[in-house]
Amino acid sequence: MQRSITVIFCLFILNWIQAQPNILFIESDDQSNQALQAFGYPNMVTPNLDQLVKEGVSFTAAYNMGCWSPAVCVPSRTMLFYGKYLWDSQKINKKNAPRSMPEVLKENGYATYMTGKWHAWGKPVVQLFDNVGSVQPGQLKSYYTEDGHVTDITGQEAVSFIENYDSENPYFLYVAFNAPHVPRQTNEDYYDLYPEDEIPLPPSVRPGPLNPNVAYNYTNAPMSLQSMKKRRQQNNAMVTHMDERIGDIIKALKASGDYENTIIVFMSDHGISFGENGVAGKVCLYEPSVTAPLVIKAPGLPEGKQLGDRVYLQDVYPTLLELLGIRQPEYLVFESLLPVIKTGQNSRKSIYLAMFDDQRAIISGDDKLIWHPKSGDLELYDLGRDPWETTNLIERKAAQQKIESLVSQFQTWQQQTGDQLTLSPSLEKYLR
Repeated sequence: MQRSITVIFCLFILNWIQAQPNILFIESDDQSNQALQAFGYPNMVTPNLDQLVKEGVSFTAAYNMGCWSPAVCVPSRTMLFYGKYLWDSQKINKKNAPRSMPEVLKENGYATYMTGKWHAWGKPVVQLFDNVGSVQPGQLKSYYTEDGHVTDITGQEAVSFIENYDSENPYFLYVAFNAPHVPRQTNEDYYDLYPEDEIPLPPSVRPGPLNPNVAYNYTNAPMSLQSMKKRRQQNNAMVTHMDERIGDIIKALKASGDYENTIIVFMSDHGISFGENGVAGKVCLYEPSVTAPLVIKAPGLPEGKQLGDRVYLQDVYPTLLELLGIRQPEYLVFESLLPVIKTGQNSRKSIYLAMFDDQRAIISGDDKLIWHPKSGDLELYDLGRDPWETTNLIERKAAQQKIESLVSQFQTWQQQTGDQLTLSPSLEKYLR
């Protein structure tokens, strides 16, 4: 009798595993919301990602919590794979790393494979996945190799995995493109899609001095509009090249017959600024750098639903677990997006952002406060009316009450995240 029960239970577990959807998880590097046509930028040529947006749920205000390194991808990806907030993620190493996302999926019957860029703290990538393809470094010397362009290599290895997969168990396929990260190198026909003189610039890109509160500013003063247009041309060309390879992956998935039973995630690790707010780079807390595209297509989720709720990019990890019915590890602190998607309920009332010890921000509703601890400078924006952060409201009469509320919420986040930064006099006067 006991043996029969055991056999039935094992069969039940086997059937549950085999019925689970595959997961195709695609991540780009340094791609802002401006580099996706479906997010409201008609100059972009991204037909395959646009189609994914039409078929899934997309978030236009998905944030990376911040960084402790000028290589912002490292904190972003470490938080993504281990599910811990910024300052706890900084403490992760090979010895103390908790179970990662691919390890949790593996424990629940998934075959795991990755190809492309790996740039996260914790365990070596070969210990996290069953198999790996060509693992690329965080910073390429060149996209052109003896085996071809790195974007093409990553795309083709993902296609080959899908075409040759023959197990009954579901798979987790992590495809990490280096694009559009520097060095921005691709073929001339992609550049031709974006004539430099026709590149549009946001209203927050202005010639003149660089932002004095941003230490990592990758250009020389004064800010050159033509230089920023050139960088956007290169960036956009890289994204379109990547979009074509994503199209190849989607085509292979459809040919395998598994397209409808696959969860597809597309995200970037963070955005980047090309002159906005006097910044050329990504180590800042202005919207173009700290937000990035997030798209989820999954069986049972709405199609073509675009949400402006403020969430974290790393919320996708617990979202996947909830979609799959997998118990969330106790150390995972990011939140599932399913309540936001299905009922419009966002339990998180504010967004905390931090970089090094010289930048902090808090967003509640449309009110955004940026604090520069070293200079004491404060910036207050109404993101609803001023999404490009061009008008600092800090001197307005109505600012006092808003700042008091934001500072109070910031203190709560400090406790939740273990942020040890001491409030400077510029903020203390707003304490209640």
